[in-house]
Amino acid sequence: MAYLVILSYNVLSTEQYHGDQAEVVIENINDFGFDLLKVFNQDERLDEENLFYSPASISLSIAMVFLGSRGNTADQIAKAFKWYAHKFEEIHLALKSLQEAVQESENDNLEMKIANGIWGHHELHETGEFKESTMEFYNTSLAKVDFKEGPERARDEINNWVERNTARKVKNFLPSNAINRDTRLALINAVYFQGTWLYAFQPERSYQALFYASSDLDNVIEVEMMSRKSKHNYFEDKEHDCQIIELPYSGNDISMFIVLPGEINGLSRLENMITAKIFSMWLISLENTTVTLSIPKFKLNQQFELKEALNKLGITDLFEPGTADLSGISSVESLYVSHVMHKAYVDVHEQGTEAAAVTGILMQKRSIDPHPEVHANHPFLFIIYHKSSDAVLFIGRVKRPTVKEREHMKGVNDFGHQSIEL
Repeated sequence: MAYLVILSYNVLSTEQYHGDQAEVVIENINDFGFDLLKVFNQDERLDEENLFYSPASISLSIAMVFLGSRGNTADQIAKAFKWYAHKFEEIHLALKSLQEAVQESENDNLEMKIANGIWGHHELHETGEFKESTMEFYNTSLAKVDFKEGPERARDEINNWVERNTARKVKNFLPSNAINRDTRLALINAVYFQGTWLYAFQPERSYQALFYASSDLDNVIEVEMMSRKSKHNYFEDKEHDCQIIELPYSGNDISMFIVLPGEINGLSRLENMITAKIFSMWLISLENTTVTLSIPKFKLNQQFELKEALNKLGITDLFEPGTADLSGISSVESLYVSHVMHKAYVDVHEQGTEAAAVTGILMQKRSIDPHPEVHANHPFLFIIYHKSSDAVLFIGRVKRPTVKEREHMKGVNDFGHQSIEL
């Protein structure tokens, strides 16, 4: 039995298809991202962990498989992504439009790239329809490699592609045991984003502060807090007890939204209730006002095996040998998906500049100020959003800020990386 590997990596350092249908497909992807957040929230192994992932990258990876799925396998994917109400071509045209719109956001101070790659065994008899569709919608052709006799050569080729498409930031993405003689197809989506703030934080205004990881006042962390007082798009959602503030990147087409719960232990409740509709409500409720903002510097580097998470969202047949129907990819070999790997990285700091060292801990009293204050000194959500396409590119949560890169997931997946199976 041959199997299929889907891998996606993203790092945070024809004509376009527009219309109501495209907007709904993108909203479906956003909803999928928040559904995934709920799955992560319910996993006890992630209770005290930071989190960072890309709904856009995962969706594009699965969508390439969706091109070749049939029967109940296709139905399960469509249901998980709420794509069942759309025609097949509408879905892929919308995703094509998303990729084009995101890449058009690039400017001198912002890099934004999406790349797709597919590698097939040289004896794989892929269908003509699959080859044509991957080129038309995902701008990639199937590269032939010898997984059976040369798995290491195939791995090197894929790793070199990942390195080129992540600005040389990611090297040796696939370890030596990721590809083996039974691999028949590998699909990779890479999303690379590096942006500077439209309004930079001043390093000299950064200071040492305490971050309360939980309501247990002994569970505190010393962090480097960035701060400024300036005009921001801001909304206080009293119904859901949280504050939302927008931090735009250069070009003003991509923004980070900080969602800060009112209570120190309010993050789990927030993760369980947020949906694409609630996020859209926040966007239209924002008002430009002067805000005193303090957020910690942080760096997250995470990797997931997503098979179990997708199972919980109803995608099960795809991973079962003899049950998966991927006959739209190859009608000769019986393919199934063995792994869905996802890796994400984000580094949030003052415009890429190292802050000056500060000794001691500065304590501040609450300022008597009529302007709202967002003081992110306890766990919060952050969402990186692309305005032109209405797509949520990344979702993350910060529970324990750190400026050191570290693998902080427990357990070891089949590839040998530090990670957790969800």
